Amino acid sequence: MNNQELIDTVAAATEATGARIDAATTAVASGATVQVIGFGSFSSGEHAPRVGRSAASSKAIQIPVVKTASKVFTQTVNAS
Repeated sequence: MNNQELIDTVAAATEATGARIDAATTAVASGATVQVIGFGSFSSGEHAPRVGRSAASSKAIQIPVVKTASKVFTQTVNAS
C-alpha cells in the first residue's frame, strides 16, 4: 500500500464513521435509543419545567423543559 492508497482508505473509513454518527444523532434527536453492542447506548432524557432562582437578583424564574444527552447530542436534540 502506498501513501495515496492509505489516504484513500482512511478517508473512506472516516466518511463511513461520520455517516454513522450523523444517523445516530438524528435518531436520538427524534427520541429513539441507539445501541452499539460493545460501545454504548445513546438516548435523550428530559428535565421537567421548574422554578429556579436568579443568582443575581434572587427572583424566581421559570426554567423550561430541557432535553438532555451527551454534549454533541444535546446541541442537536435541543435544536430540533
